[in-house]
Amino acid sequence: MPPRTIAPLALLLALLASCANPEQHDADSPFYRYPAGSRLTLNRAIEIAADSATLRFQFGRVVAPNAVQTDKPYCILEVERVRPEPQRIAADSFAITRVRRGAPEFGGTAGLFIGNAHADDDTPSLRFFRTVFLLRSERQPDVRSLTCQHHQYAAGTGMPRHLTLTEIRQALGDFFTFEPR
Repeated sequence: MPPRTIAPLALLLALLASCANPEQHDADSPFYRYPAGSRLTLNRAIEIAADSATLRFQFGRVVAPNAVQTDKPYCILEVERVRPEPQRIAADSFAITRVRRGAPEFGGTAGLFIGNAHADDDTPSLRFFRTVFLLRSERQPDVRSLTCQHHQYAAGTGMPRHLTLTEIRQALGDFFTFEPR
């Protein structure tokens, strides 16, 4: 089978397997279900650059948008709006109000169920398996979300899947602490 056919089939099988019983997956599983009432704690102040609304974390460090290795786990902290001045985010504990997972596809491929309709198309296909944590803090209401992801069509990434809690923690390093309830 061509690689573009194998990845969607593997994704479908993984999704079907995840439907079995999400309560039985542990934190090292890409199917882990984050418990209601979980929190994300920012351990020290950080700063988002002027004219930006995001900050990226990978390998436990802050990285520039053009320095992210997309085939490796990384996270993007997002605030409500772009501002002309830097935005300081103080150490704080954020309630995780909702967790969303998705794997939208970008590029020239036909998608999950339409095999190789564009087999001769040289446009790269990008599929990021995203876990989005919607955040809330009374003290800092402009902090919106933390999105953790990696590009799953990159060579050598293995079976398409979402990041595990361990991988997310490694991407964030000691900047953040996850507190599942």
